[in-house]
Amino acid sequence: MGKNPPKWLPGERVNETILLQRKSVEQLNADRLLRRDKLKERRERHKEKLDTKRKKKLATKKFISAQTILKHALRKQHQSRQFIKLAEKHDGRHRHESKAAAQERLDRSSHRVALVVRAKGKLIPTSVAVAFRRLGLEKIYTSRLVRLTPSTERALVQLRPFCIVGFPTTEQLTQLLRTRGALWVEETKTKRFITSNMLLEQALGAYNILCIEDLAEALTSTTAHENLDVILKHIAPFDFHPPRQLYLERHRTVHQKLEIVNPESFAAYLQQQLDGNAKREKKDKKREARKAAAPSAKNLRE
Repeated sequence: MGKNPPKWLPGERVNETILLQRKSVEQLNADRLLRRDKLKERRERHKEKLDTKRKKKLATKKFISAQTILKHALRKQHQSRQFIKLAEKHDGRHRHESKAAAQERLDRSSHRVALVVRAKGKLIPTSVAVAFRRLGLEKIYTSRLVRLTPSTERALVQLRPFCIVGFPTTEQLTQLLRTRGALWVEETKTKRFITSNMLLEQALGAYNILCIEDLAEALTSTTAHENLDVILKHIAPFDFHPPRQLYLERHRTVHQKLEIVNPESFAAYLQQQLDGNAKREKKDKKREARKAAAPSAKNLRE
């Protein structure tokens, strides 16, 4: 505290605490005004930066001719017609089959789960994009394990021209889960990569799945698992997108990166493997049919 002012000074006497309080309030107001001015300057600088960026983008924007726009529109129209025709063809082929009979037919087949990889970007018809969204494939290179039901079978038939569909073997699925597998956490809406069998035991231990091998066997077994739908809900979608700085991706245009699968990416390699599995199955079926037909031909000769 300082000395009291002389008594001969005119005016009312003000305590020093009140004067200090006034000074602190004035300093706070000054600081607030200074902070407001700084924020205003920062906003103006950010706005100017965005404006220059927008102008630069408009200046370097590529001109799209009317012929190119018409070509894209015609391609979308053709794809939407193809999508509808495939559905009509499938419905006509199974028009005399009820849902229960279709489910029995699928249960008798050797495959219960299909691996679906989206192979097209955003330049697709709205109906195709809606079908992809229902399967949980929001962007190109995303993949998902889908259980075969009458409704999903119809959707996969329609999406054949726009995606990669196949049935991986137990070994292939085990390797895929080891390298890129992740579990979906419903509470946080995030995925957690499978780094150990302990995570699988915590998430799927109630369904007798304790390791990656058990999970792959449950998904690829000929007899359907009791809780197959619940298990598939716990598996997060795969992301097969190649690294952005990959040499194989650098030479491609932005349109190719966003719309067309790289022929040298992991997704293309996976497609080759799935196609090889399908060809092998066809050969095995033909061989079995020949073996079954051979005894009957011998009996006829005798």
